[in-house]
Amino acid sequence: MTHSAINCVQNAPIFKGLAAEDIAQLAQISVHQELVKRGQVLYQPFTPLQRMMIVDQGRVKVYQLDENGKEKVLYMLRAGSIDSEAALFTQHQHYNYAEAAEDSLICSIGRADFQALIHRVPQVAFNLLNVLGDRLTALESVSALTGNLKAKNRILVYLQQVSAQQQQNPLILPEKKKELASFLGITPETLSRQLGQLVQDGLLKIDGRKMTLIEK
Repeated sequence: MTHSAINCVQNAPIFKGLAAEDIAQLAQISVHQELVKRGQVLYQPFTPLQRMMIVDQGRVKVYQLDENGKEKVLYMLRAGSIDSEAALFTQHQHYNYAEAAEDSLICSIGRADFQALIHRVPQVAFNLLNVLGDRLTALESVSALTGNLKAKNRILVYLQQVSAQQQQNPLILPEKKKELASFLGITPETLSRQLGQLVQDGLLKIDGRKMTLIEK
């Protein structure tokens, strides 16, 4: 993996539209980790967070553990994604874990530096509101998806959403199946069984992580 401080900042939606000199300054005030190994925990419940995290390359899963220690994936962070944005404005307790799902490159920006940037470049605040709105919409969608639908329909609706996001069919499954099962609130065995049922129903074709939705 190679790392570019400029690209790390530039590719984050929150900094979309910023002038080149602002991007360059952000790169200078950012903290850059060359590599976060798969399985490394970036933060855990009650850990004080004072920086916003930007995923430059790789994937990070954000999850919680129930009383039995079972993992529930809340969302996945990919290249350009941000997390811990609330730490830019306030200190509050949180209950999540963030763990590198694969070897990843991570940038971060501290509270004081970010607030100084907002005073100078108000556009960043508007961009942040848009990102937070998208995050809230996604979490509401997950809540509806996992709460009201049977397992097979959860999978089908999820694949339809991914296809729309990727603007392609066949789509590429963005998560490993174990991560997807946790995200959808089902077991990996149920996921495999219901994917097979969707194939038998003529609604899906599977080739590894490439999946084709079939309209009827």
